[in-house]
Amino acid sequence: GRSHAATAPGTPRVPMTDRSLPERLALLLAGVVGFAWIVGALVDREIYFQPILFGLGTGTIIAALALGLVVAYRASGVINFGHGAIATYVTYVYVSLADTGDYPIPPLPNPVAPLEGIFDIEVFDIPTMVNISETGTSRGLAIVIALLTAAILGLIAHFAIFRPLRYAPVLAKVVASVGIMLFLQAAVVLRFGSRAKSAEPIFPNDPVDFLGIRVGQDRFWLLGTVVVVTAALYALFRYTRFGIATRASAENEQFTTLLGFNADRQAGISWVLASVLAGAVGILVAPITGVTPNLFTVLLISSLGAALLGRMSSFVVAAAAGLMLGVIDQELFRLEFEFDWIPDIGIRRALPFLVIAIAMVVRGETLPSRGSITAERLPEAYAPPITRWRISAYGVLLIAAMWVTIFAPFQFRAGMQNSMIGVLFALSLVVVTGYVGQISLMQMALAGVSAFAVGTFGTDAGLPLMLTLPLAVASGIGFGLIAALPSLRTRGASLAVITLASGLAIEEIFFKRPGWFGLSRTNKVAPTPEAVGLEFGPSSSFFLGDDKIPTGGFGLFLLVLTAACCVGVMRLRRSRLGEQMLAVRANERAAAAAGVNVAMVKLTAFGISSALAGLGGALTAYKLGTYTGASFGIFVSLGVLAFAYLGGISTVGGAITAGTLFAEGIGIIATNEWFIDVGSYTAYVAGFFLIATAVFNNEGIDGFQRRQFFQVVNLVRQRRGLEPLDTRTAGPKPKAADV
Repeated sequence: GRSHAATAPGTPRVPMTDRSLPERLALLLAGVVGFAWIVGALVDREIYFQPILFGLGTGTIIAALALGLVVAYRASGVINFGHGAIATYVTYVYVSLADTGDYPIPPLPNPVAPLEGIFDIEVFDIPTMVNISETGTSRGLAIVIALLTAAILGLIAHFAIFRPLRYAPVLAKVVASVGIMLFLQAAVVLRFGSRAKSAEPIFPNDPVDFLGIRVGQDRFWLLGTVVVVTAALYALFRYTRFGIATRASAENEQFTTLLGFNADRQAGISWVLASVLAGAVGILVAPITGVTPNLFTVLLISSLGAALLGRMSSFVVAAAAGLMLGVIDQELFRLEFEFDWIPDIGIRRALPFLVIAIAMVVRGETLPSRGSITAERLPEAYAPPITRWRISAYGVLLIAAMWVTIFAPFQFRAGMQNSMIGVLFALSLVVVTGYVGQISLMQMALAGVSAFAVGTFGTDAGLPLMLTLPLAVASGIGFGLIAALPSLRTRGASLAVITLASGLAIEEIFFKRPGWFGLSRTNKVAPTPEAVGLEFGPSSSFFLGDDKIPTGGFGLFLLVLTAACCVGVMRLRRSRLGEQMLAVRANERAAAAAGVNVAMVKLTAFGISSALAGLGGALTAYKLGTYTGASFGIFVSLGVLAFAYLGGISTVGGAITAGTLFAEGIGIIATNEWFIDVGSYTAYVAGFFLIATAVFNNEGIDGFQRRQFFQVVNLVRQRRGLEPLDTRTAGPKPKAADV
C-alpha cells in the first residue's frame, strides 16, 4: 500500500487496513481450501469435515457479534462489553412478542419505593408487560419491533452514555460498557427469568447432505447472511461518504469537524447500526441455539478476540477470525475426544484466547487510537494529609467495625466479613488501575488461584495456617506476574481484553478440573484457620458475642488483615514507588525519560495487586469452607471492577466504600434491613449507578463525598476569613478541556 509519509501536516490519516485485502484473502482462501481438500482426501471425510461444518455454525455467531463490535469501535473508540447483553435483551423481546404478544417494560425507578418499603404499602403499580396481541404477534412484526428496540438502545447508549464519555479515559468507557452488561442482563432476568427460551425457525432448517455430512441448512443460510453483511459493511465504510468521514474522525476529529462532518451524528448512526446488528444476530440464532441471559455475553469474549485480530477496524478479518475460532473450537473438541494422549486441561476453550493474547503482545499496541480533540484525566489518586483529626476518625471507624464484627446481629456480622474481603479486592484494583492506570479484568481469577491453593496446601497437604496462607498468596502473585507480562507491550483497552482472556484461560484450565489449583473431585475444602492452638474460623466458638455463625473470631482476623492492607496501600501512595507509579500512569514515555523503570514499576504493581487479590481469595476460601470455581468466574471479576469504580478506584477510601457495596456486604444488608429490600434488583441497581458514576463522576462515591465535605468546610472557613483546607476543592470542578 501507499505510504502516509507524504501526507501534508495536519491532514487526517484514514486507516487503510483493508488496502489490497481482497487479493490477499483470495490467495489465503485458495490455499486453505486446497489444503483442506488434500487432507480430506487422505482421511475419513466424516471425521474431518464434521467438526469444520459444526464449527462454522459457532464461528458464524462469533463473527456476527464481532462485526457489531468493530462498528461501535470505529465510530467512538469504545470496546462495548455490553454488546452481548444488547443482543440478549433484543432477542428476549422478540421471543416474548412472538410467543405471547407481550412487550416488556424495563424496570423503572419508583420515587416512593423507600416509603413503600418502610411502611409496607404499595403506592404505584408499574406494569411489567404491555400486551400487543393475545395470541402472539407475527414473526415479521416481532422482528421489526425488536430491531426498533435495538435501535433505541443504540441511541441511548450513544447520546446518554458514550457521547458524554467521548474524551474520558479508556477506563471510564470500559466501566460504562460493563454497566450496560450488568444492567441489561439483570433486566432480562427480572422480566423473563433465568430459564432458557426457544424460538420458531426463521431460516429453512431441513437437513442436507454436504461432503457426506448431514447438517441443518439453516447454518448455511446464517453463514451466507454474515458474508453479505460483512461485504455490505466493508463497502459502506470504504466507499461511502459516511464511512470515509467516520474513519477520518477516528484519526483526527478536530480536522474532520472543520471539514463540516458531524462526528456526533456519525457515531450515533454507527451505534444504532451496531445495536441492530447485535439484535439481528440474536434473533437469527435463537431458533438454533436457544437463548439464555448469559449466552451472548459468553460468546462475546470470543468475538472480542476476533475483532481484535482485525485491529477493531477490518470487518473482513474480524469475520474470518470469528469463523476460524469456531472451527478451532470444534477441531480441538474432536482431538481431545479421539486421542487419549492429549491432556484434558481445557485447552479447547483456553487456547484461542491464549493465541490472541500472544498475537497482541507480539504486535504490541494493536488497537488504533482515536484522534480526539482532548482527553480527561484518570481519577485523582488523592492522598489526604495525616492529621490528628484524621487519625482519630480512623480509630473511630476501626472501633465501629470491631463492634459490628463481634456484637451486631449475625446477618450484619456476615455482611461485615463480606465487605472486608471486598475491600481487599478493591484495594488490588486501586494499586494496579488507580495508581498505575493498567486495566485488569482478572482479579477474581487470581483470587481463585489462591483459594484453591488453600485447599491444596491446607487440607490436602495438612500445612499450618502460617505456611498455607503465604503459599496461597504467593501462588496468586506468580500467576499474576505471568499474566502481567503483556502489560509491558500493551495498555488501555488492549490490556483489558488480554487480562479478560487470561482470567478465562485460568478458569477453564484450572478451576474446572482436579489439580493443585483446581477441584478435589467435585469441590474444594479449606481447613479451619488455626494458630497457636486457637481456632478462629467462621463457625468456631468465640468468647464474645452470641456465638452464632459467623462468630467474631474470624471477623477479627479479617479486620486485622484488612486494616493492615489499607495502611500499606496508603503508605505505598506516599512512597517513592507510589510516585513512580503515578508518573507511569500519567505518561509512560515521560516517566522513562525521567529515569523510571517503567517495566519494573508495572510488574511491581501487578505483583502487589495480585497479592491483595490472592489474600482476598484465600480468606474467601476460609470463609466458605467448601467452594468451587463458580465463586471466581470471569463475570465476578467484571463485577469487582464495577464496584471498585463505583466506590472510587484510585483511593483507599474508595476501596472501603466499594467493600460496603459488594454482594451481601454490610451496606446492602443495612439497606435491605432498614430501608428497602433491594433483593433481585441488586445487579440492576448496581449497573445503573455504575453507568451514572462513569458518566457524571469518575472519582466515584468517595471522590464525591470528599468534594462535598471540603466545600462545606471551606465555606465555613471562608466566612471566618480563613484559607481553604484544600484549594483543589475550593472552586468548581474543572471541565474536560481545562484538565
